[in-house]
Formats: sequence, structure tokens, C-alpha cells
Amino acid sequence: MKPRTRLMIAGAAAVLTVSAATVTLTQDRTTTTKRITDSTPGAPGLAWATEVSESGLEGASYADPRTGSEYPWGAGAIRAENILLTLAVVPDGDSPNSDAVMVGVDADTGDVKWTSPARDLAACAETPLGGQLVCHSPSYGEAPGLVTFDIETGESRHFDSAPDIFATTVANDRIYVAEGDLEGGEVQLHRGTLDDYDADWTVPLDVSGGWEDQYADQLMIGSDLAHFDLGGSFTTFDAETGVPVWSSDVLGDCLIAQYRTSGDIAIGSTYDCDSRSSDVTGTIAFTRTGDPLATSSSAAEHYLSIDEPTDSSIPFVLGDTAFDRVSGEQRWRSDQLVFDRPADEWNEARTLGTLNAVVGDVGLLRFDQSTTAIDLRSGQQLWHSDQSWSIIARDGDTVLTSTEGLLAAVDVRTGEELWSAEYAKMLPGSSSSMDTYVEGGDGRYVLQSSSTLAQLKPLP
Repeated sequence: MKPRTRLMIAGAAAVLTVSAATVTLTQDRTTTTKRITDSTPGAPGLAWATEVSESGLEGASYADPRTGSEYPWGAGAIRAENILLTLAVVPDGDSPNSDAVMVGVDADTGDVKWTSPARDLAACAETPLGGQLVCHSPSYGEAPGLVTFDIETGESRHFDSAPDIFATTVANDRIYVAEGDLEGGEVQLHRGTLDDYDADWTVPLDVSGGWEDQYADQLMIGSDLAHFDLGGSFTTFDAETGVPVWSSDVLGDCLIAQYRTSGDIAIGSTYDCDSRSSDVTGTIAFTRTGDPLATSSSAAEHYLSIDEPTDSSIPFVLGDTAFDRVSGEQRWRSDQLVFDRPADEWNEARTLGTLNAVVGDVGLLRFDQSTTAIDLRSGQQLWHSDQSWSIIARDGDTVLTSTEGLLAAVDVRTGEELWSAEYAKMLPGSSSSMDTYVEGGDGRYVLQSSSTLAQLKPLP
């Protein structure tokens, strides 16, 4: 057995058990939260760090189970009970992965509890079902169908399902499976169980998209409504029956679906169908049942890294204007919501939206080299900073930011930097920054890079 690289080991006693499906590691280790060198007062310490090499795969990188192991899109992990589930994937250029395993990591200690073969997974559902992580393999794989991993042991099982499955998720204690000809728009949606994927019903689904699109984790199911927005179109259906509620068509409606904001308000961008240009001519918001709620003639589009308003009294933003989230009435407007970026040698002149995050009743506006906070109820400025941050997570009235090798916490109400720590000092020798947020709160955070999964928590 090769030595395992750990940043913190107070003691180690490992027993290795091998089966046809899993490698289970039982470890007795204690961890001590260590101060990060040169971090500012108030910064958390490093509780544990688990290198991807502990998966046993040479040359592997961490990948997000939500988007699968076949063509991984980046680092990520799913918290299920007290286990963090992540993938270790050996990439092979533009081809499917060479090898992959699912890795179960103890969320308290960082110990690798088990690994299980996981090659050729198209995607996994974020919500487990009956103690099982539910994934699927594509129709062109060696064994298409549903694949599960036991959260506690990593034991894997295969279930036959729809032959042309391309998306699956878990909600309301049921499996939802989309399958068919995605490019041709001949798609069916099934709801059922692991043993009988269409036990409840099968309905046609009005959705289409290219196979190269990122769609694996876009099947979103709520308690009453669900949506599967693909190819720039909105698709909404009843979560209990599968009956269509409303949908949009890119060409027919001259509308490109952008995102769903809080309350299932759908934000789309309009363009001129009669022109060869794809330039945006405005934005429009729809209710959860497809009725137009508000429109803007501004070409500025906003892309939110966090969208967590306090409640329905917080307006949403289109272009340079804020609208009531319930009635759609205009509440206020501000020139700060848009930014005219001049042309340069690489880009044409464009009008950009600046709203980057909604945290309670505070909106964070990001410019090229600065950040401004506004009161979303009134549009009044709260503070301004000459720094421009990439916001990766929220913790109450604090946001975690990652910029130029530095992790920092910023108070959204004052703009004060509460603490900072360098990634290079956090993980000496690491070649990448841990700027993928996995989970956390109250000063404890699990972060991930392509090579490391780690937990930060307050120092004693």
C-alpha cells in the first residue's frame, strides 16, 4: 500500500477491507485545528485536509458527482448524513475518463471511509433515497441504467431503467427520470422507484437541447412544481403528476432562458428574431405559471452567484430597475445596476448588469475593480469598496470571497473584511486554490479544489 498524504495526522491505524465493489477504510485518527500561517485574527483554522491521492488513483482529480465522472465539469461534493461524497477521476483529455471511483469521506475527520468504482457515470442526484446516492450511466455506456452507492459502505448496485436516460433526480421520495431523443425533442419523463422507474407515471416532456449542453443536474423538482430548463427554453411541470404547466421556445418566443430566481420567478432575455444578431434587446420575468410579471428594455443581464432574499418583500432586478416580487410593480431604479463597458481590443462595447449576489435585503454589485452594496428595499447605497470579489458562499450576513489566492470573509452590511487567509499558506505545496464551496455555516466551511477536500473551522 502506498503511503497516504495527509496534512494533519495525530494518529493512524488502518484496516483495509476489499470486495468486488468497494474498498473500505476504517481509521482511528484525531484531528487538531491548526492556525493558518499569516492569517488575520478571526480567521478559521484548518481542521483536516484530504488529498485526492487517498482515492488510490494515480493522476486523479476531484469531480462533482452532480455532473458525473464521464466528463467531469469541476470539483464538488455532496453532503449525505455525515458523509461527504465526491468523485476521484483520472481525466483523459477530451475523451471519457480513464478511471474513476466514488469516495466517501467522514465530514468530521476527513477520513476516507470507502471508495467504490464509478467509471462512466453521467450524473448523480443531490438528494439521496433510502440511504443511497442515486446516479445513472448513459445509454451508450457499458451498463446503462440507474446506479446507487450506499452512503455508509459504498456498496454499489445497478438497476435497469429507461434505455435512453439522460437525466435523473430524487425528490418527494421518488425517482424522476428523463429519457429519449433530446436533440429531436422527443423526451419522456418518468416517476417511480429504483426497482420500477415508471411505477407512478410516464408523460411527454416539452424540452430539447444539444448533447453538448450542461444538462445533467438541471432536472429540478420542488414539492409542487418542477422545471427542466434546457437549450435556452423554460419548461415547467407539476411535480406530482408530470402534467405540463408552461414552457417557452427559443425561436417562437424570441426568448433565451437565463435562470430561476427565488420564488420560481423565471428570468429570460429577449432578442430580435428577424436579425442575425444575438444581442439582447431586453429582459422579462415570468411567474411560476408562465405569466409575464415584469419587463425591462435594458440590454443588461444579471448573473447571481447567490440568490437568497429575506422573503417575498425583497424585489428582484431586471436591467436598471427593481420590481415587486409578487405584483411585478416597479419599486425603484438605479444607474448603479448597469455598467457601460467600453470596447477594447478583445471585446465590443457592452452594457452589463452589476448585481452579483442577493444576501437577505442586501444586494452586492460587482464592477471591474470595485464592489458596491445597496439596500434592496430602497436602492440606497450602503457602502463601497475598491476591491472586486468573487463570492463563493454565504454565512448569515457574511460572504466568503475568493480573489487572487486569498480567501476572505466580508460583512455584507458594512463591507468590512472580517478575516483573510492565503490558500498557499493554508495548504503548502498545493497547486490550486480551494475556491469550490461544498457546505458549512457558523464559521465552519468545507472547501474543495481539484486536488484537496478540506474543512475550516473556528480556532479554540
